[in-house]
Amino acid sequence: MREFFRHRLLTFRSSPHTQRAAWLALALSAAAVYLLVYLLAPTLAAGVNFYLVQPLAWLLLGGVAALLTWGGWATWPRPTRLLFIFALLLGIIQTTAFLLAGLIFGLGYSPYAHRFPAVLGNLWYLAASLVGLEAARATFVRRLGQHSLLLAVALGALIPTLLLIPLGRWATLNTPPEIIAFLGAHLVPGLAEGLVAALLAWLGGPLPAILYRALPLLFEWLSPVLPNLTWLVHAFIGTLVPLIGFFYLQGFFPTAAEPDTPAEAPTSRLVSLSSWWWVLIIALTAFWFNTGFFGVRPFVVSGYSMKPTLIAGDVVLIQPIAPEAIRIGDIIQFRLPGGSVVHRVVEIQRENNQLTFITQGDNNNVYDDPVTPEQVQGRVVLVIPKMGWPTLWLKQVVQWLF
Repeated sequence: MREFFRHRLLTFRSSPHTQRAAWLALALSAAAVYLLVYLLAPTLAAGVNFYLVQPLAWLLLGGVAALLTWGGWATWPRPTRLLFIFALLLGIIQTTAFLLAGLIFGLGYSPYAHRFPAVLGNLWYLAASLVGLEAARATFVRRLGQHSLLLAVALGALIPTLLLIPLGRWATLNTPPEIIAFLGAHLVPGLAEGLVAALLAWLGGPLPAILYRALPLLFEWLSPVLPNLTWLVHAFIGTLVPLIGFFYLQGFFPTAAEPDTPAEAPTSRLVSLSSWWWVLIIALTAFWFNTGFFGVRPFVVSGYSMKPTLIAGDVVLIQPIAPEAIRIGDIIQFRLPGGSVVHRVVEIQRENNQLTFITQGDNNNVYDDPVTPEQVQGRVVLVIPKMGWPTLWLKQVVQWLF
């Protein structure tokens, strides 16, 4: 009987029409899980929701993926012992990095229950969701990777990350600071971790990816205290450690010199991934630079009110500064309802122990409205001429199109 079903599934795989049906089955099962977990389950009793409906939904997704793999639509390679060790060590390093950051910046109490029955329920939920998601990721990456490994790894990181974000979470992002904090603390680290899990799945199936992701999750859910970090620190660690792992993980690919190199992992694909690694490094460095994580952040001058000191297209680096440290002659950035302005301080007024800054553009003949300390964003510490021109051109194109 087992061979009969296997034969039928192998026949299913060989037809182009049924291959599309397999993709549809995987997509529909993922959509069903998302709707069950984030729309239907929250309307049920808490115990039924968390310990029954959600785990079974994730196992349903993993079951569909495993069935497609068993039928030969995709193949899960046997992981090597070295790959298991790497996944374990990377998970330990990531967990340790967060713990050390907590010791430096402070620890807080965990929001998760730690009574024995609750711990067992949490472990059941974690195991079901982790196995289901990583089984689906491995099947997806192994199938799509036969055509484009780069696309498989990218989508294998993006789609599962989006599956883990509740639908209602997007509705809470109303202001730019909220959006930036969400991107930095949740989406970007999730994508970085997903890249590692996707590459582990390509090289060794779902088991190494489960091992890698299980360790930080177990620490988060079982530890009585957790690091009390700002979103910037959390995002930096959650992005940097996985991307370092992603870089070293490429060393597990066979080289062209090996005679038994499998057809599914040619050297050209490895080169492609290596190229995109540098793109990721540059993009993430720019992201952290813009958030001010390194102590300064860039600002592109868009007008001529500070000419000839600053002209449109110049990039200035802004460093946070205490209002008491500002001196006459400093060029500061301050916030107005319509955006940020970079002008020179020409007078400092102190009345009833309250500071007020009078600013003026070098090319203007009138003073600005008085600036309060709450409006000050920082002081210009470096000017890079003309480096912001591409940004201004892109802004003009967007305004022209929309």
